[in-house]
Amino acid sequence: LTDVQRAARFFYLQKNSFGGLVVRQSFHYGVAHPPNYNPARIPEILWQTSQRLQRVQVECLPYEEVLEKYDRPTTVFYLDPPYWERKLYRFNFKEEDFIALDARLRELKGKFLLSLDDHPEVRRIFARWNLLPVDIAYTAQRSTGRRFRELIITNFEPRAAGAADRPRVCSGEEDLSGAVGP
Repeated sequence: LTDVQRAARFFYLQKNSFGGLVVRQSFHYGVAHPPNYNPARIPEILWQTSQRLQRVQVECLPYEEVLEKYDRPTTVFYLDPPYWERKLYRFNFKEEDFIALDARLRELKGKFLLSLDDHPEVRRIFARWNLLPVDIAYTAQRSTGRRFRELIITNFEPRAAGAADRPRVCSGEEDLSGAVGP
């Protein structure tokens, strides 16, 4: 397949699999509600995505290489590694991978914001950093209403902000045209 064909196949699978999962994809059908996948919206979705990503650098590299390549005092990294002891991804982390990530982050010149599930071992490994627990509702869950605890881990002190100053958290369904730039 060409790169464009692979991208089209990936887009189709992401739009049609439960929660956009890459591993263990599952699908559903329903007769009570129409599907949320509408091929007529593809041009609009691609246009909005291209506009949102105008100044974003996307890389497909191991995180160590991305940190090495772009680390500057003015860089802010967002890291979203695999959850603790969960086999949800093509590339999962073991404890030693989290320890190596912590060690690499200690060398960072820039700032980072890392999100992980709130687990005692995660708290132990990343104890030297700012740990901010947050309760969130995953948009890709089989039964709605359940909330989960995650940690936002940073190497800087997040500033106190009023509700109007706080960054917007998107579920993935919202219109991102008004979202803050990269």
